[in-house]
Amino acid sequence: MHMNANVCAIDAEAAALLTSIIEVGSEHSASDLAARYVIDKAEARGQVQDFITDLRKQRLIQPLQQRKCSRENARDLAARTLVPVVIRLLKILRPRNKVKGLLWTARWAVLQFGWATAVRAWEHVYPQPALGSTTAVGMLEAIDHEVRQATSRSLIGLDCKERSLVSLALVRESGIAAQLVVGFAHDPMQGHVWVEAAGQVVGDDPEHPLSFEPVVRYG
Repeated sequence: MHMNANVCAIDAEAAALLTSIIEVGSEHSASDLAARYVIDKAEARGQVQDFITDLRKQRLIQPLQQRKCSRENARDLAARTLVPVVIRLLKILRPRNKVKGLLWTARWAVLQFGWATAVRAWEHVYPQPALGSTTAVGMLEAIDHEVRQATSRSLIGLDCKERSLVSLALVRESGIAAQLVVGFAHDPMQGHVWVEAAGQVVGDDPEHPLSFEPVVRYG
């Protein structure tokens, strides 16, 4: 997986499945999935193919390479340069609409640079607090409410990626340590992203991530 931005933990079983899908091929992965979950092979093959297509479309995965190409390096540099500039401009021009502005910025960054590059640039702007403050439950609840409310009122196509990036920014900016979590579900195969801080889900329905197996954590 091309998600090398401060990866701390990868679930062994889920990582093995994802590696099989990308490196060995969909046919082998479908056979393994069908045997493991006792489902029809044709159904498993369709789920695997749809899963790969969706992940690649969203740029959550890319073909493995020995080294980054010059184009990808240029994209990383552009993201690290432009994302902080856009965020600073929004703070100046739209101080009263901070969450809305961050949601638009996150959407633009993901569409323009892809998920992995956007996360690296985002963590560059909002690194993990060196010394986390005493966690304030009220603060986390306020951030959760503000992000979910702003997302529900937005007219652009926002999903979990944008919502989680904004939640991560606000929580870390408050001095509270937070992790960006990527999870996958097998039946049907789908992915989801959310933020955890002090054992609490922020910016998402706390019940929703329970359906997904965490496979990657940033931060």
